[in-house]
Amino acid sequence: MAGQQTLLILAIAAAVAGVSVLRLAWSRKQRSAALNAGGWGLMAIAVVLAGAHSGAWGISVAALWGMGAALLWLTYAAIAAPATAGAKASSRRVRMLPEAGEPLGLVRRIVTFLLVALAALIVSAALAIPARLLATLCGAGEGDATVVALIAMPLIWAILACVLLMAPGRAAQWRVLLIGAGLALAGIAAELIA
Repeated sequence: MAGQQTLLILAIAAAVAGVSVLRLAWSRKQRSAALNAGGWGLMAIAVVLAGAHSGAWGISVAALWGMGAALLWLTYAAIAAPATAGAKASSRRVRMLPEAGEPLGLVRRIVTFLLVALAALIVSAALAIPARLLATLCGAGEGDATVVALIAMPLIWAILACVLLMAPGRAAQWRVLLIGAGLALAGIAAELIA
């Protein structure tokens, strides 16, 4: 029993640490891929450990602790932020709207939309097939394996969309999609052989 409780305690610690690492990553002037990956990695570890402890209930408990940590960080940021009249806005630009005199870049925006919305959707649907095979190999029944594939597809799509939108350039976006497509084709080939 003590070993089982240790799993949940470790999951809670990983969730709180993940939120703290993400807060550190997002407070920097420049993006840090390593810190972002570390923070999200800790969150993933928290989900796995909490799920191993008690399934969805354990994940909910760990998530509540993570959200509590996020609330504390937001409270600290609100209290510690300087209240000066004429404070300067963030210097980070997301390039959502062009500045005066800048070109609209409509073609670039449409290509990004097509990559994230359409290409990533197709790749994530293709990656759901190996997820079904993996569930079957782990002992899931046919119905359960199909449900795993149906759950995996939108999750994979969300992850792909985040990675594609955070990619530093178009070449990196294509690499991510090609790697995903390659994994999907290998999984589909394995499904056909099995």
